Amino acid sequence: MTEDKRIRRTKKLLKQSLCELMKQKPFKNITVSDIVRQADINRGTFYAYYQDVYDLREKVENEMTESLKQIIQSTLPEVQGNSMKTSIKKSVEYLKENRELAYVLLKDGNLEHKMTLLIAECCKKQLYNNYTENDEWEVCFIATGCLGIMKHCMMQTEDIDEEKVINEIDSILRKFFV
Repeated sequence: MTEDKRIRRTKKLLKQSLCELMKQKPFKNITVSDIVRQADINRGTFYAYYQDVYDLREKVENEMTESLKQIIQSTLPEVQGNSMKTSIKKSVEYLKENRELAYVLLKDGNLEHKMTLLIAECCKKQLYNNYTENDEWEVCFIATGCLGIMKHCMMQTEDIDEEKVINEIDSILRKFFV
């Protein structure tokens, strides 16, 4: 069931307000009053969709993680060991489109942990025919490294060479394919 256009617009306003406020102060200091004032909506509207600011942040993080999961799963190569450039490119594009929000949530939220788990899950599927517990350290290393590179790129003030980043991540991942 699709949401009404007004509901999507309101949730988008709340998400943008959260992002703006997280750029100004630590998340723990943000209140529902701050968010509704920033979004210019009434308190009752906020509570129609979210329990509190933690619920809002959680749902926004889950939405981003789910979007990335769909992007990655729809673009993973069929054959293990093939280039993952398309998946990496689409993920980088998504993070670029949502740069401000991703940046504040990676800095002050659980998004980093959720994305690391997502990347690890994809690595297990893509890199290993018969994944075992012995591979856990390698998967952890790959997942945190990929996310670290993307996070580093998002923190740069100047534009980055996306193609170079995509090629570097793909090159690093392909070393584990052998």
